[in-house]
Amino acid sequence: MEETREPCVGWLRRQGDAVWIDPQPRGKALFVRDGSGDECTADEAVRFRISQPQTHIHAALATVVERLGDSDSDTTQLKMAVANLGLPIDFPTDVITQAEGFGDVNPEKALAADDRRDLRQRAHVTIDGEDARDFDDAVSVEKDGERFRVWVSIADVAWYVKARSALDREARARGTSVYLPTQVLPMFPERLSNGLCSLVPGQPRLTITCEMTVDKNGNRRVVGVYPALICSAARLTYTQIQRFIDGDRTAVPKETGSVVRQAIAASRQLRERRFRRGSLDLDIPEAHVVIDRGGEPKDIVPRVTGEAHHVIEDLMIAANESVAEYLLKHGLTGVYRVHPPPPAEKWEQLEGWANSFGFRLQSKDRDNPKALARFVRHLRQAPQADAGQLLLLRTLSQAYYNAQVSLHFGLASEGYAHFTSPIRRYPDLLVHRALWNHWQGRSVLRGLDAAAKRCSETERRAVAAEREIDHLAACLLASRRVGEVFTARVVGVHTAGLFVRPESFFAEGLVPMESLGGSRGEYLEVWSEMQTIVGRSTGMRWTLGDELKVRMVRVDLPNRQINYELAERPSPPKRRESGKSVKDNKRRNRRGAGGKAGRRKVKKAKTKRRR
Repeated sequence: MEETREPCVGWLRRQGDAVWIDPQPRGKALFVRDGSGDECTADEAVRFRISQPQTHIHAALATVVERLGDSDSDTTQLKMAVANLGLPIDFPTDVITQAEGFGDVNPEKALAADDRRDLRQRAHVTIDGEDARDFDDAVSVEKDGERFRVWVSIADVAWYVKARSALDREARARGTSVYLPTQVLPMFPERLSNGLCSLVPGQPRLTITCEMTVDKNGNRRVVGVYPALICSAARLTYTQIQRFIDGDRTAVPKETGSVVRQAIAASRQLRERRFRRGSLDLDIPEAHVVIDRGGEPKDIVPRVTGEAHHVIEDLMIAANESVAEYLLKHGLTGVYRVHPPPPAEKWEQLEGWANSFGFRLQSKDRDNPKALARFVRHLRQAPQADAGQLLLLRTLSQAYYNAQVSLHFGLASEGYAHFTSPIRRYPDLLVHRALWNHWQGRSVLRGLDAAAKRCSETERRAVAAEREIDHLAACLLASRRVGEVFTARVVGVHTAGLFVRPESFFAEGLVPMESLGGSRGEYLEVWSEMQTIVGRSTGMRWTLGDELKVRMVRVDLPNRQINYELAERPSPPKRRESGKSVKDNKRRNRRGAGGKAGRRKVKKAKTKRRR
């Protein structure tokens, strides 16, 4: 095992007076002789750091960094998995020292030194979830005749984090904060992320503010982007805003009622305009792992969103577009968010499935956001809405960062930059830095191609880590419910079988081909373009969006997989109709994607040999 900066994880054991650590998932035992493991019990999980590498004579030496818990605890399993992700957890000493070295904000000094605009008398509010700890964006909105005047103020992280400093080096390596069910791995130490760069109520804070106007048709105009000083009036939650939208005028403090009311109205105008131009209005329930105070997973449920979530989202999207326009107008280098149209091979699947349900999609629509937005509007009225939107999400290309501006297909935006979260995304910090270089007459940023590529890589790493821990938490919860029967929807069709997601337990799993074929030795065909599995002899079929009764039969923790089986087998269609149905659907499958599907070999899966 090589020496690393980040701690590893393992099980502690004792042999007489000696303390050893057995690394997980595998590795040679390490000796703990510095006393750091003296308080630990045998078979306890620990995070450790290698203090001396192994030699040909001596075993490696280790220092216990953190006690994770007993072996039979789900909380311990999650902690060990997080430690094994390979992500940076602890901050180096020089990074902590630099962060702690900043004093509190001195308003008079800040206004004099940085030519900041004093917006402390303008009522700003932050709007976040109940469990949010850092608040890096605040908004203020007022009615100005037939227009709205909007101020989106973002924590001025670039004022604190200078290029090539210890803080900048660490932020670039991390690339993004990582949000896990049990904890957050922040991009910056707490002094910045929860302190000086958190727009807490009643405290003066440095910001970069984007000021815009929005007319009654949702058209947006940039008034200015500039450094400012604000003092947030209130920390509001989505629950409060939703209650306010639903008519409860006591849900927010009286002094912020006008700002909230105008923010809601402005966001509606922006959203309507954005959807008219072709921005995708996807409403896909996300799985949310519920964790108790002790870090134990308790349930997995769909994350509930309402209009309150859209209010802040609409204003942030408008600010991101406005800052991208500002960069381009002033000829500044920056980092942009790019989202290409769907790739052709994935589009064929979506097109074939959509046409089989009467939703009209054509090959020419692939590069047309408006056409796809129309499809989404029709789809959301259908029983297959959730499954169809998931298929669409899988069809879309992956967004990435680039130093050159290009289309953001999902938002139907010609230019989009991430500006609104510099405390948790490094590309946003680069945009802030580009703005400061411009205001202070310094040279443009260099090396942005490599920086953008690095940001894309760290983003994908974070997404993979979040998915890994979510899947583990789901499997730990599922292991308590093996044998239960659920009503579930088909959310994916694959040569391995059907992927289903129960309604009352939001954990996706697989119904293997063997379960679909049963004891009949049914020969199954996978019609990928129609997202359907069909029994050749019986005509039984399972399609994306179908509702099934399934029983949970197995949980594979190491591979993070949940297996279901059919609890109720659907009755096959009558023999005469069966043959016709299969033939007709084969024919339709060939036509579904402009005839291309018929020229490809149909994927098949045989569950049992014919007797």
